[in-house]
Amino acid sequence: MRKIAVVGGGMAGSAAARELSARGLQVVLIEKTKELGGNIREYGCKATEICTKCNLCLVDQILQEVQESKQIKKLYESKVRDLRGQAGHFTLTIERDGRLEDIEEVDQLILATGFTKWSQIEGGLPEVPPGTSRVLWASELEELLLERKDRGNIEDPLSLGYIPEKVVFLQCNGSRSIKERARFCSRVCCGYSFRMAMTLKKFYPELDASLFFIDLQTGGNIQDLSFRRLEQEGIGYMNCKPIKLKETESGLIITYEDRSTGKIEEVQVDLLILSEGMHPGAQNQFWAELCNFQLDDDGFLYPLEEGEESGIFLAGSITGPGSIADAVKSGKNAAYRIISRQGGDGNV
Repeated sequence: MRKIAVVGGGMAGSAAARELSARGLQVVLIEKTKELGGNIREYGCKATEICTKCNLCLVDQILQEVQESKQIKKLYESKVRDLRGQAGHFTLTIERDGRLEDIEEVDQLILATGFTKWSQIEGGLPEVPPGTSRVLWASELEELLLERKDRGNIEDPLSLGYIPEKVVFLQCNGSRSIKERARFCSRVCCGYSFRMAMTLKKFYPELDASLFFIDLQTGGNIQDLSFRRLEQEGIGYMNCKPIKLKETESGLIITYEDRSTGKIEEVQVDLLILSEGMHPGAQNQFWAELCNFQLDDDGFLYPLEEGEESGIFLAGSITGPGSIADAVKSGKNAAYRIISRQGGDGNV
């Protein structure tokens, strides 16, 4: 029985591994950390009175099935260092526990190593002192949402240390900017922040919430996200990016240009949430050189030849920004392309 190697245990890689193993194929899943899930394991549910379609419901079952599958060999804290051979006879050299070891007779390979968050590249906005409780990365707010089930503080359910009266979400932060090395749109941030804003308003019913953005992205799993929807939910919006931020004893002052009037305005807020654009993975250059892929202008990967020819498939946000559902779909698609070549019974 030939082996299929999947590099990356996030949602795309896990979805691919699950589909392959379900068809009787032997899978080696290589994950650089101690557990599966990738960035998604830091996310918290954003349901209010109804499901907001954040797609976290897709996560638990996939990860549990992969974790429990005896058909999938999971190699944690492991990194690929070399790749030799050709489709049907690859040899992967991985580093594990400080030692190098070979995985031989790998038939085909799926790369699903994900993306890098903007907060992991740069240290926030220079105008705001680091470590202030008034400015949170979206990932920091995710941690608060993830942990809230363990708290019993009804008055301050997120344990911010204060009750926020006005919050602003700063979109296109780490995206849409040559200065930030990201001319592209990360696609998912608008719907993502909309869900988070609705969740915060559930916890703090009197909260005044607004979004700063360049363009409102209405696609994805919230198809009715629009200016009208924002107004219906009582969420304000400003079609611009702030010019300057300043912290005071009573909060933050955001200076911005009102595009409708052309005037410079200021707004004072208690809490600022910085969205985190999805940047290319730190290893994309490595994969491009090792596997003969091309980097696009933004640093994401695309193949010079189809996986059916090279034996190497790409899945998830290694090829560009996408949602949880996109990652799962992409991982499944890569698996189905391999299954169609294998006959689904583990034989070539």
